[in-house]
Amino acid sequence: MLFFSLYSATTTTTAFDSCTNLKWNLTGVGVAGAAGGGGNTASLLHDPLFIYIDANDTLYICDNGNNRVQKWVAGASTGTTAAGDSGGSNGKTAILLDKPTGITFDSMGYMYITDYNNNRVQRFPPNSNSATSGTTVAGSAAGNSGSTNGLLHQPVDVKVDGNYNIFITDMGNKRVVKWAANATIGSVLIDGSSGGAAQNQISNPYGLILINDSLNHVYLSDNNQRSAYLWAFGAANATTQYIIANSLQMDHPSQIIQDQYGNLYVADANQKRVVMFCVNSTVGNVIVGTGTTSTPTLANPTGIAFDSDLNLYVSDGNLNEVLKYTLL
Repeated sequence: MLFFSLYSATTTTTAFDSCTNLKWNLTGVGVAGAAGGGGNTASLLHDPLFIYIDANDTLYICDNGNNRVQKWVAGASTGTTAAGDSGGSNGKTAILLDKPTGITFDSMGYMYITDYNNNRVQRFPPNSNSATSGTTVAGSAAGNSGSTNGLLHQPVDVKVDGNYNIFITDMGNKRVVKWAANATIGSVLIDGSSGGAAQNQISNPYGLILINDSLNHVYLSDNNQRSAYLWAFGAANATTQYIIANSLQMDHPSQIIQDQYGNLYVADANQKRVVMFCVNSTVGNVIVGTGTTSTPTLANPTGIAFDSDLNLYVSDGNLNEVLKYTLL
């Protein structure tokens, strides 16, 4: 007689600790532009600022010094102009830009650009190029600045939610504003126009992240207060402040992003580094740049983004290039 024994196997799984396990190769590889070689040809950049990477790992760069947005397909040696003049000319027409700073896309593939010196947000259709006219969706089409709800003053970052509401860090007016889809005026969500010297008061709102499709909070970087914040709409003070080693040591924090685990990342421009705030932590750790052994030496990291494999991309305004740090 044959006997069979049946054993029940028990498998134990350990939750992935993104704070401990996420590490990047500290040698950055140039993927767009050329170190120190600023210019306005298709292969060069001049003072790149915020960046964006889509689901196809195509890189979009606010080429601020060239008054254009460059589209860089993965592996390409040159970019193509997705908005603005390919030769770098600035202007106030629907085709031209003047110091584009922030960039995002909506669910239909429309591209939104904060046109900093023209005090407006421009929307461009999918697959746009240097000959495409943008539509002004916030601010003045003519480039006029102002503090009324129908105007902007030096907008920096822009985000769009699932209902096509537009959220803008209106830096020159010290506020965050919302423009509903097809609206002609905006509404103020966070107002720092009355001033205030406290570190938990808004001063120069810069980078922006929507939370849960912008129900009632946003993450902000403030380049004057040298910090990043969690901020509730309508609040006079921040809900949470993000710092380095228990002191306010960031200097001109610029673009901010989150990964799929909820960790927060800040491009700390003048401190020449990228800082990671693990989920549920308000004290940051440097992952690239000053304080690490990363190469090349960062000079002015202003833009950050992740591709689909969580490789980190950093735009550096002084190096005039975008670097890629591969996830280990």
